[in-house]
Amino acid sequence: MADDHHDGESAAADHEHGRSHGYADAGSHALPGGLTVSANGLRIEASDTRIDSDAELEWSYEVRDEDGTVVTEFEETHDQLAHLILVRRDLTRFQHLHPHLDEDGTWSVAFALPDPGAYRAFVDVLVDGRSTTLGVDLLASGPADYETRPGSTREASADGYDVAMTPESLPPDENVTLEFEIHHDGDVASLESYLGALGHLVALRDGDLAYLHVRPEETDPEDGRVRFAARFPTAGRYRLFLQAKPSGELTTASFDVRVEGA
Repeated sequence: MADDHHDGESAAADHEHGRSHGYADAGSHALPGGLTVSANGLRIEASDTRIDSDAELEWSYEVRDEDGTVVTEFEETHDQLAHLILVRRDLTRFQHLHPHLDEDGTWSVAFALPDPGAYRAFVDVLVDGRSTTLGVDLLASGPADYETRPGSTREASADGYDVAMTPESLPPDENVTLEFEIHHDGDVASLESYLGALGHLVALRDGDLAYLHVRPEETDPEDGRVRFAARFPTAGRYRLFLQAKPSGELTTASFDVRVEGA
């Protein structure tokens, strides 16, 4: 989780070389991204925040600058102009979407929130070389039945694939390398490119849903492994959502981890 307190040129270079993003400047320290509707001089305005659960919705939003002007120029990050992450507040019902940008600066995307409850929408963009993640709450109608989660997991299964994660220990506020190994029927899976890399990882902190979005380090697509450089800002529980394309099939696996000090 890198400090974004630098100029646009170096920020763009960070993206090119796969460093973490999703953070907002605050003096000499970087704050986790997605906690507010405004950050880095940008602000999100959503068309709807109260939504009928399990109903298809054409959702739209605008990103405005400090003067209130709608921003129309964005740079690609992970092969897209924007990433929209939707997740319920119990850190389930994960969706990763790519909205369409109109010339007037309006973003639009269709989705359904499958079950009632409070959700968080994270909008991840790159403007003037600076990565910013904005967050807004969405409320899906109806009584919510929130799920409990395990305290810590290092193995997961998704779409017929088995995924193992290392390391076991994750210290706070230190650089760590997360490695995921993907198998199918006991054999190592061959990975295909997804969003310009071999995998995509989103980490959310339990409680406030502080957001980290990282790009993997280079690995061999034939060895079924993908690695990410990350930095967890504080101790606590996090949920990780790994997306990869083993054998060309997009799959999402989730892991619950505890970040603990010495």
